[in-house]
Amino acid sequence: MPDEGKHIAARVISDPGGPYVRSVLIRAGQREGVRKGRAVVTAQGLVGRVTEVGEFTSRVMLVTDVNSRIAVIIGATGERAIMAGANADWPKLLHIPRVAGIAKGDRVVTSGHDGVLPPGLPVGEVAEIEPGNVRIRLFVDTQALGFVRVIDHDMPGLLPPPGDAKTAERPSRRRDRFDGGSP
Repeated sequence: MPDEGKHIAARVISDPGGPYVRSVLIRAGQREGVRKGRAVVTAQGLVGRVTEVGEFTSRVMLVTDVNSRIAVIIGATGERAIMAGANADWPKLLHIPRVAGIAKGDRVVTSGHDGVLPPGLPVGEVAEIEPGNVRIRLFVDTQALGFVRVIDHDMPGLLPPPGDAKTAERPSRRRDRFDGGSP
């Protein structure tokens, strides 16, 4: 995996919530430095991302959840796509410009183009190619999670973290501050 920054190890304390919600609860929260939107991985690859953070625990939406959307790159072709959860074991690819160059077994990794997840995190491999339907076999077994790592990464170009001095002193957008007029 690429250099992702600081890692926060956590134990999975509850399994997926049911047929319509694909998420897990982990034993790490604000006290450990977990923040919403962070990538969650195992040694095999991407599990999902943090959607809620409490003081001691956090909720992780798995990549298999129907609400999950992740920017990915496919195999040697470098085709970009969006991997979408389908509340099934194998997510599908959306918005693929050219399916012709994609083959079964092609490796799928995060692209970083969504500005949310870092690039290069292993996701899975192409398992099924049918007209209008490309499915991904994940590297991670989301049904058998024990321990995970939350990646505390910072993507260039995003807003500074909450409480950062840069966010505290934003200029007013009042017209008189910019046009030289009086207050």
